[in-house]
Amino acid sequence: MNKNNKISRSQIELFIDCPRCFWLDVKFKIKRPKKISGGYIGSKYDPLLKNYFDKHREINKTPKEIENHNLSLFSDFETLKIWRGRGIEYFHEKHNITYYGKIDDILVKDEYLIPFDFKTTTSKNFQIYEDYKRQLEIYGYLLKKNNYPVLDMGIFYVVKIDINENFEKIEERKIVKIENLNYETYDEVLENLIEIYNSEKEPDPNPNCEFCKRDIEIISLNKKLKLI
Repeated sequence: MNKNNKISRSQIELFIDCPRCFWLDVKFKIKRPKKISGGYIGSKYDPLLKNYFDKHREINKTPKEIENHNLSLFSDFETLKIWRGRGIEYFHEKHNITYYGKIDDILVKDEYLIPFDFKTTTSKNFQIYEDYKRQLEIYGYLLKKNNYPVLDMGIFYVVKIDINENFEKIEERKIVKIENLNYETYDEVLENLIEIYNSEKEPDPNPNCEFCKRDIEIISLNKKLKLI
């Protein structure tokens, strides 16, 4: 068995979004062009937020915003460091693949684990996209595959950033709960994924994928110009 074959949570999400883009990524390392997004802000805030919660762990204290929701911090800090660094890993023997996801943090309620992710935004209204929900679901799925008890609920710690008329930074922080997470569906998702992963044939372009649409348009244009 070779546990060196790995597929990340973001690659699982890529497969769900577009099997062809996933296939190009895992087979030929052809990456999608990166979109301009708020990811830079998140990358700066994530270490600060991790440190914020870890400082509370050090003194065995629950932050007020967590305590107000009758939740507590996951206390096994050494395991959490592994899950943040190497990721929550699940080796699928049939697929000969290690699926993994690097999580921000974990909360606990009545001995059940809750996937906990940080989101930073400059938008006035924080919007829950489907891929945000799937992100929590995949973390929960991986935890369950490691035989941890997991609630069908995930939580976002949202930091909203704004600048007032005096050019002063204003931060608003809040807890956003996502209920009724569906972990069971990912057994089927991974069965479909591994079929594409093992295929030598490129999947058809996805008409709903903006990157596939671009390729279709380029091919069409080249044919018109008789370049191919």
